[in-house]
Amino acid sequence: MELDKQGDTRQDLQRLLILRDRVSELADGVAPQSLELKLDLLDIGEAYRLIVDLPGVAQDDLEIALHGRVLTVAGLREMNRGDQTFVVRERPSGHFQRSLELPGDVHYETSSAHLREGLLILHLPKA
Repeated sequence: MELDKQGDTRQDLQRLLILRDRVSELADGVAPQSLELKLDLLDIGEAYRLIVDLPGVAQDDLEIALHGRVLTVAGLREMNRGDQTFVVRERPSGHFQRSLELPGDVHYETSSAHLREGLLILHLPKA
């Protein structure tokens, strides 16, 4: 009777390994997770300051738009592949967009934006 249990365990293990291989094959065809923008919005008295994490995004690949109180940050993060083969790939790439409604109106004419060390910092004077 003990041999039958071990045989069942081996069969279960074999089925799990086959299932794992099949899931890996299916995952190869799925696009990596989209770039989710993390941000902080601060009220600093006479202005709002928005800080957005944008690691690996070039300034030329970034767009910022303000329509009323809705601020949109959009762009593209590309991973330079060349002849390289990913062994592990956790950093997402591709197009991204995030919109945020500001708590108040701002003077877009005097607003400023700086992109450095992977952070986009927007200074948005209140109207």
